[in-house]
Amino acid sequence: MIAYDFREKVALITGAGGGLGRAAAVRLATAGAQIIAADREEKAIRQLMNVLPGNHRAVVKDLRPALAAKDVVGEAMELTGRLDILINSAGVCHFSQINEISPEEWDEVLEIDLRSMHFLSVAAAEAMDGGTGGRIVNLGSNAGRKGRSNGAHYAAAKAAVASLTESLAMAYGPKQITVNTVCPAVVLTGMWKQNFAELMRITAKTPEQLTAGWVEATPLKRLGTPEDVANLITFLASDDASFITGQTINVCGGFMLTC
Repeated sequence: MIAYDFREKVALITGAGGGLGRAAAVRLATAGAQIIAADREEKAIRQLMNVLPGNHRAVVKDLRPALAAKDVVGEAMELTGRLDILINSAGVCHFSQINEISPEEWDEVLEIDLRSMHFLSVAAAEAMDGGTGGRIVNLGSNAGRKGRSNGAHYAAAKAAVASLTESLAMAYGPKQITVNTVCPAVVLTGMWKQNFAELMRITAKTPEQLTAGWVEATPLKRLGTPEDVANLITFLASDDASFITGQTINVCGGFMLTC
C-alpha cells in the first residue's frame, strides 16, 4: 500500500458512517489527515470516531433538505477553519423496475446522490484556499456508465455525477481545485442488505446467485472491497494527482468490460 502524507490536511467526508465513506475516512486518517465525518446516522458516526487514529470531528446531518449540504461545509469551517479535501460518499441506491419507480423514490435518489453533491461541492470549493487549491472526489458508480432497466433513477443520477464532475472541474480549475469521480462496481457494503431484497423481488435470484454472477462477469474473479475504492480515492486526494481533473475512473476489476 502506497504511503501518503496528509498531515496538515482537513478532509470532509460525507456518508462516513459506513461502507466506502468509512473506508476512505480510515485510509486518510491513517495517513495523517484530520477528518470531519458527516453522516445522518449518529450511532455509525460515533463508532467511526472510536476507531480513527488522531483527533477528528463528527457532524450528524441528513443531506436531503435543500440547504443541508451548505450547512455541512459551514459547520466544518467553524470546527477547523479550513478545508482541503471533500469526499462526496453519501448516497442511496434502489433497485426497481423502470415502470415501478415512485416519485418519492426518484426524488430520494436524485436528492441525495446528485443535488446534495452539487451544493456540497460548490460550498466546499468556495471555502477552499485559492492559494493552495483542494481536492474533490465524488462517488459515482458503474451503473452510471450504462443504463439500468432495474435502477433507472440510480443510473441516471450517477451518470449525471460524471457530468457534474466535469462542470466543477472547469469552474474551479483556476483555483487549483481538482474534481474527479470514482466509479466502483459491486462492493458489498451494509447498503446491500436492502439492495439484495429489492433484486430478489425483481430477479427471483438469491444473494448467493447474484454474487456468483457478478464474480463470474468480473475478469479478476472477485468483487471489490471498500479498501480497493478507498485506495483510489486517496490517490486522487493526494498531491500525486495534482494534474488529474474532470475524470471519471472505474475501479471494478474489469467488470465494465463484460457487463
